[in-house]
Parts: sequence; C-alpha cells; structure tokens
Amino acid sequence: VTAEDSDDAPSLRVLARSSVYNAGEKKAIYCKGKNLQQNLEWYSPSGEAVEGRSTTNTRVYVERQKNDSLLPLIIHSLKIEDSGNWTCKSGELNETIEILVGERVNITNRFENFEGEEGKSVKLNCEAKGKPQPVVQWYKDIQVLSDKSKKYVVRKIRDNYQLEIKELNHRDTGEYVCKVTQNSLRYYTDKRVQLTVQHKPIMFNSDTEEIYPTSTYRTEEVYAILNETKNISCSAIAHPIPTFRWFRRYENGFEEPIEDEDMVVTSPRGNVSILVLRMHNETIYGEYKCTAKNPKGEASIVFHVTEGNKPNPPDEIGVYASNVSTITFNVTCFTCNMEFESEKAPDPENLVVIGYSFELVPAREGYPPEWDTASLFDIDIENANETLFTVGPLPNSTTFHARVRTRNAAGHSEWVDIVSADIRTTDKAIKFIASLTLLIASLLAIANI
Repeated sequence: VTAEDSDDAPSLRVLARSSVYNAGEKKAIYCKGKNLQQNLEWYSPSGEAVEGRSTTNTRVYVERQKNDSLLPLIIHSLKIEDSGNWTCKSGELNETIEILVGERVNITNRFENFEGEEGKSVKLNCEAKGKPQPVVQWYKDIQVLSDKSKKYVVRKIRDNYQLEIKELNHRDTGEYVCKVTQNSLRYYTDKRVQLTVQHKPIMFNSDTEEIYPTSTYRTEEVYAILNETKNISCSAIAHPIPTFRWFRRYENGFEEPIEDEDMVVTSPRGNVSILVLRMHNETIYGEYKCTAKNPKGEASIVFHVTEGNKPNPPDEIGVYASNVSTITFNVTCFTCNMEFESEKAPDPENLVVIGYSFELVPAREGYPPEWDTASLFDIDIENANETLFTVGPLPNSTTFHARVRTRNAAGHSEWVDIVSADIRTTDKAIKFIASLTLLIASLLAIANI
C-alpha cells in the first residue's frame, strides 16, 4: 500500500518479489521508503517485529542504516519455518512479500548395485525427501516405467518412491534411473541402480544376436568343408557366468565328452565357447552338443555338421574409389549362388554366398606381401545386385597389396589377388589441413601489419 503518487507523498516498497529460496541460503531483502514520518519496520509471518542484530539474535534481524529510508531484512541459513508473508511497515504504509523456503532433495547414495533372482520380484528404493514435494519418475533405457503394467509397481512410502519389478528375467538386467525434479527450486537430481538378474543360461546366435526359445534341445545346421577347419560358436547369456561342455553325439544316443583342450576355446568374457573341428575326413561330420550350466540351471544346443560346398572365388575385381581412410572395391561373382531370401531349404551343394573377405597389407617395394600381418575385413552382402564394398579404416597415403575371397555358410573360397596400381588411400586430408594452417597463418600475419 502506498500513498497517492506525488514527489512529496510518503511511500515505501520492498525491493524483491515473492519467491522460492533454498533452505540453508542467506538472503538480504531491502525495504525502501521516501518522505516517511515513521521508521521502517519488518514483521515476520507470526506478526512480530524483527529486532536488530544482537548476541542472542544472530539469524533473523534488521540492520538500521544511517539513511532511515532503507532497511534490510537479513535471514541467515533459511529454514522451512521461515516460509510465509513478511511485511515492511511505516505507519499506515506497508508492503508484503511471500517467501517460500524449499528443501532440495538430497540422495545420499546415488549409485547402487543390486542383484535379483530369476522368477522373483525385486524392490528398488529412491529416498527423495524435500519441499516442495518433488516429482519422481523411474526410467530404464530412457523409457518411462509405467505402473499401469503388471510388470512394474511404483509405491510412495513416506519419502521413499519404491519401484517393484515382478517376475524377473534376463531382460530386466540393466540400469534403472530414479529422476527427481523440483521445478520451483529449479533443481534436479537422480539415483541410478544397476540391476543384475541371476538366471539360467539362455542360448543365442552370436552372429544374428537371435535368442533361441527355451527348450531341452535345439538343433542348428552347420556346414563344413572337407580338409578345412570349422569353428562352431556356442553362445549363452547367463549370470553367473556359465561353464561350457562339448559332447560328440551318436545315433544310439551315446554322448562322448570332448576333453581335448586344443579343440575348445572360451572367450575372455566367458559367454562364448568355440569348438574347433579339423575336417580331416568324413567321420568328423555328425552331431555335437554344447551345454552351458550355472547354479541357476542349464541349456543345450545340438549342432548338426554336414558337408557344404566350397564357394567359387570372385570373377571380376577392381578398385572403384578411394579416399583418405577407405578403399571401395567392385567385386562380382557370376558363378556364385546369390539367391537371397529364398524360401527353399539351403542346398548344401550350392550354398548362398553371404559376403566377401578382404585382406590388405601395406606394400613394400621389392618385398612380397606379408599376409600374416594383413588386416582382415569381413563384409556381408546386403542384396544380390550389390557389387561395391568399402574397406576401412586404413592409414592414409598408403599403397597396399590386397586379396579377396567369397564366403558362404560352409567356409571360404581360395584367395584371389587384386592386381591394381590404384590400391592406395589418398593424402587429401593432410593437404587440406596444411592449407588451412597456412591460411590461418596468413590471416594472422595480415592482422599484425
């Protein structure tokens, strides 16, 4: 409330707006008067006049100035109970502002690891105490978790926003994020929980990442070429990490364990076991069973190994283009089977070509190619008409020896050397960078003239 507008009329105003402050902050709020007949005073939400600073009053006080037309209200370490209407008065003149003191949510343990068990439920806690009451939402893989589904239940138990995940399975493994927002305080925080679900092994195809349906046995067709080596990968998702065992299966149901350590290789992560078959003769063909087992259970898959055809090598090969880090080859194989997406069952004697393998090694004048040190690039064929294949990354400004072979489900063709003087990457990027550096240096020199 102010008097009528006039240069000599008494008036006052608070030099702040109603606002939200964080608990623990210090604030100074000024009240300015003009042509006042009585002193300025501040009144708390309880209606009591605020006193000056003293030995017993050190948190909320006013500081009298030599100029009586300005009176600051000082509040140290704001508290929730300081919320309310604060009024500056001088006689009949007064103005009130509303102060809302908020308390930011403080999550003490923002990162947590949690283990659950397959088939059971798990409850993840998110303690979010604050004022005003925060908005809390649980996420997994950027997706909001809705408590409308039967899978997830979100409960508010006092200040705990609890997420319950029911009937755990391997897909529930991952990071869960509890996002906490207090818009009026312009404040955000979160809690992250890494959930790991203990579950029995689940077989999957490491090439296509297809997860096989759960069953006692699953049979996969594998094709191999006589007198060559065939690697068979057995992959499993499991926690704890599984133990793999391989068996040779016979028609009478007898299973002979494979104990030769040279025939079995396990990946560093422990989730893939590779059986190495050296196809010396036709007796190596047959059925091989891989079993993955951990304390939660086991799963098995049977690989039926039969003879497949060795693919024909490429017919025409050339260099199509190159740049600073890649080379694009034009490769065709007119005598190869390119029937993609055929509804027919695979013909072991004429398997579809699925891609090409390229090997490149830097050329050294006067020396033959050192293929043992070559870089290998396996590139899949996306459609039957595709002929251009880009290989890289490669070092720039380098000339290479190169060779290529076709691939099908059984194995590879013979290598074919690519004879061309154009098997080299360019140095354009280096020239561009050098030109850019020279340009910048020139501009700097001009600026200093």
